[in-house]
Amino acid sequence: MKTNRKLTAIALLSSTALSLALAAHAEGAAADGAAADDSAASVSEVIVTAQKRSSTVQDTPISISAVSGNDLQARGVTNFANLAQSTPSVSLKSEGPGQTEIELRGMTSSGGNSATVGFYLDDIPLTAPAGAQNGKVVIDPTLYDLNRVEVLRGPQGTLYGAGSMGGTVRLITNQPDPTGFHASAQSILSATEGGSFNHTDNFMLNIPLVQDKLALRLVGTEAYTSGWIDRIVAAPGDFPLPSADGSTRGNVQAAPVQKDYKGANDEQAYAVRATLLWQPTDQLTITPSFFYQTSKQDGISAYDSDPGTMAHYQPFDIAEPLTDRITTGSLTVNYDFDPFSVTSSTAYWSRRSTQVEDGSEDFNNPNTGATFASNNGLPNPGYYGPNGSGMVSGKEDDPSHQFSEELRFASRGEGKLKWVGGAFYSDFSAVWNFDGTTSNPSAYMDLGTFAPATTTAWFVAKSPTHLVQYAVFGEATYDITDQLKATVGLRWYSYDYQFSSSISGWGSGLGAATPSVSGLIRQSADGFNPKFNLEYKFDSDLMVYATIAKGFRPGGGNAVYPVTGPYWSAVFAPYNFPGGKWPTSYQPDSVWSFEVGEKARFFDRRLIVNASLYYEDWENIQLEALPGDWALNINGNKATIYGGELEGRAILGGGFQLDASLGLTNAWVDPGPHWQITPSNKLSDVAPVNGNVGLSYSKDLTAKYAFNARIESAYVGQRYSLAFPFGFSLNGKYVPLPGYDLTNLRAGITSTDGWGAAVFANNIFNKHAQLESLFQETLPSASFNRIVTNQPLTAGVDLTYRF
Repeated sequence: MKTNRKLTAIALLSSTALSLALAAHAEGAAADGAAADDSAASVSEVIVTAQKRSSTVQDTPISISAVSGNDLQARGVTNFANLAQSTPSVSLKSEGPGQTEIELRGMTSSGGNSATVGFYLDDIPLTAPAGAQNGKVVIDPTLYDLNRVEVLRGPQGTLYGAGSMGGTVRLITNQPDPTGFHASAQSILSATEGGSFNHTDNFMLNIPLVQDKLALRLVGTEAYTSGWIDRIVAAPGDFPLPSADGSTRGNVQAAPVQKDYKGANDEQAYAVRATLLWQPTDQLTITPSFFYQTSKQDGISAYDSDPGTMAHYQPFDIAEPLTDRITTGSLTVNYDFDPFSVTSSTAYWSRRSTQVEDGSEDFNNPNTGATFASNNGLPNPGYYGPNGSGMVSGKEDDPSHQFSEELRFASRGEGKLKWVGGAFYSDFSAVWNFDGTTSNPSAYMDLGTFAPATTTAWFVAKSPTHLVQYAVFGEATYDITDQLKATVGLRWYSYDYQFSSSISGWGSGLGAATPSVSGLIRQSADGFNPKFNLEYKFDSDLMVYATIAKGFRPGGGNAVYPVTGPYWSAVFAPYNFPGGKWPTSYQPDSVWSFEVGEKARFFDRRLIVNASLYYEDWENIQLEALPGDWALNINGNKATIYGGELEGRAILGGGFQLDASLGLTNAWVDPGPHWQITPSNKLSDVAPVNGNVGLSYSKDLTAKYAFNARIESAYVGQRYSLAFPFGFSLNGKYVPLPGYDLTNLRAGITSTDGWGAAVFANNIFNKHAQLESLFQETLPSASFNRIVTNQPLTAGVDLTYRF
């Protein structure tokens, strides 16, 4: 009832805003209110720089989706997660702010410690290249005042290098304008079913400091998103034990409640971006830029699979906040000579992510064998009671930073030969820190001595990483005829990787006072990433292309555990490590991609249809193998992926426009000797199908005012998520994540005076999609998993003003 009143309040506010907008200038509306004449209109096209030079999407011979900043605002898209729903062959895994993994064309990032998709803010590579615990996850920057978003599918190893195996995502910001003053503001007020009020406030200021020479652009965001998942703490001693065999959770809903934290996954975020543009001459442009973003979420957006309500039940009062903070600075210098241009892009970023995890239910469960009593047949100590085993928690702290420099040369003009080339350097450092503590160590068994533990530190780990990369690249396109073009590209890369790790604590199996130190693990590699492309234009409206390209990803190191001793010899006996030693590192993996596609315009460019088919051969694939409870990355044999994308947009007439997309992916792995088996050996977290359809309507109400409306729906097919891994030759436990569809609705008024008002409802059918299944470390049953889910029905009003 409480949320319904909030939604009703939002609806009344939204209706009032639109009513005032319509009434304010009703005079003369009847005369000017005919629907916009779109008989001569064509589908708008976005200018992109995916190949380091400007071209439209239709003239770029790769599989690419691009959305302009104006379209983002018209559709109410405020973050990349929303945009990904309508982009074919894109999938996401997310636990909260700064905890999102992007995957393209089935290139799952489940294995290894680095991403398979490159992520750029302008020319700043934000994806950590290897080794960091947060290396696979990217920030989720605000999309306000962006020029466009580009999603490049398929390996981009020639121009974008390491980590762009599955593709590359580029967020391109609007640049300062030295010709005049501009400003804009946006305020979004909404309410969420099962949550509370949300608000987002954005602003942009474009200030010319020296006419036509120097300008400053400032962008800021403050946003609060209410939570919709409660954190419920049971009364002391009343948290239920599981079933006798440990496969089923106890009836947590029946336990007396000590504290109920409503909406525990609420989030607060702040961001600011400042860009200075200086054009001392017509040939020279100097652009320094600064970006800062911080976010905090009080708990992950995941509910307990059992009982399945929007809540997380705990035996003790332990909050699980997540924080993510990033600061970037860059300097771009461009000089245009007559035959070519030179661009230097220098960037530095520093990032820190933290997360607290509650392990009390896991460790206190008598079936896990963590307590001294459960391992020695002693009487039940009242595991969840005030005199029981006590609270167990862990804090992860991941600082990282990177310096990068790219020097790029590109031809100018419209000659038969067009080329781009340059050199790249990056220096990346990160440290993964984990600090696990318990309030009552004597209740637990030291896994190194089999005696009661004597210290509150159950597991402490530190893993510093350092990676230096060098690359030289080039790509040339030659017009063989007026219709046929050939492109050849090559990137030479070299990297030097250093890694070390140390672990200690009674949960490490080493004895509380005996840390294990790996020593310095080094790995170096070099190689080439080629690209070949043929493009044929039948006419200005129809193009076909074929591409062969290679991508790669650096290897990494594993936190080192001994394989001898009373505990370890029993745990790892089935796994037959080579030479009886834990694998200290894993090697790079690479992919060859073969793609054909077409881009076509029809009916005087009122219809655009783009399609692509691809086949990918993923060699030496990095896999996540988890013997027992201990994380380990190894190299498997290979994976094979094939599929296709279809995108279309059409002007239907009468003010209507239709857009649709479809992505099909078939991805499976050749297990080799070490792999967790999913049904049919399919790669985890890969949806075989995703699609989107949207219908927009526009109508001029008067000479000043226009009405706009849009409805869109996105579908993601069933995936398999790793639920509890036993690793290696033993089958893992995977759970299916059902397919889901989400539908959004939006309508509003825009004015030539610069202001706009819209009402919206996202997820109008209030679907609770299962985005990811998170397993507990030592509880071998999906009954104890937590399910990451999306935001429920959220309705509100979006007010904008430009001047």
